[in-house]
Amino acid sequence: MFEKLKDAYVKARYSKHYRISEEELIWLGARVEELGSAVHEVCSERLAELEAAVRR
Repeated sequence: MFEKLKDAYVKARYSKHYRISEEELIWLGARVEELGSAVHEVCSERLAELEAAVRR
């Protein structure tokens, strides 16, 4: 499925023949949401650490 996501990023922009099923799109969308949440959490924690270090 990750390969499908990579293909979508490149091929969907340049080929009118690229296809993805609704099921695949829903699955990938959910994974992207999870990834976004994880990245937000990690970045928020790191920013809090940096802000605490500046205050010391």
